Amino acid sequence: MGLNSLIVSYRNDGDAPASADRRSHLGESEWRDLEDALQFVSDRGGTKCIVFGWSLGATIAMNTLQRSRLASMISGIVMVSPVLSWEAVLRANARHQGWPPNLGSQVVSLLGSKELSRLAGISTPLKIRQADASRLGGPLKTPILILHNRNDWSVPFETSARFAETHAEQVELVEFECSGHTQEWNSDPVGWDLAVRRWYGRLFQPSATVGKAEKTAGDI
Repeated sequence: MGLNSLIVSYRNDGDAPASADRRSHLGESEWRDLEDALQFVSDRGGTKCIVFGWSLGATIAMNTLQRSRLASMISGIVMVSPVLSWEAVLRANARHQGWPPNLGSQVVSLLGSKELSRLAGISTPLKIRQADASRLGGPLKTPILILHNRNDWSVPFETSARFAETHAEQVELVEFECSGHTQEWNSDPVGWDLAVRRWYGRLFQPSATVGKAEKTAGDI
């Protein structure tokens, strides 16, 4: 589509430096690494970005949009199998393993406790329920495209559908029928690409008037 791409690593992902505790913070600290990437773009003259986020990457994108001083640089977000509610994800994974779904909610409570989070090796408590509520119900002015498999047992499709319904004016949801998590492009690369191109073209392509003016100037 003629866009420059920057592939962003974040702490503990295998490429970026590890955090002090070497634990995932479920996007609660990792969003600052995306903010650093936005600063990198800004320092080189860039003013606007479209952020793509898969799974936890979507959590990071939303946290950055809601918390960063550079959030105005984000013109749009494409989310694939997005984790918008960690509690829903933990409950779904507990259910898939044959455990009571409430175990997922208990893990959320554990990670929010200062004493218990330390037992888990996490340097700071994670306020997961508060962050989930903010992502799902907070105000939204930025266009978002969600690409999600209806059969995703790890990250429930229903959360994406509810988010899209809540923010109908800003969110477009494209459904896929496949198996596994983050397998949307693998199962239907043509459909995936077309969905992204159409969404981008509808929202961000230069107007016909601008295109015509540029063509005239080029001809001259």
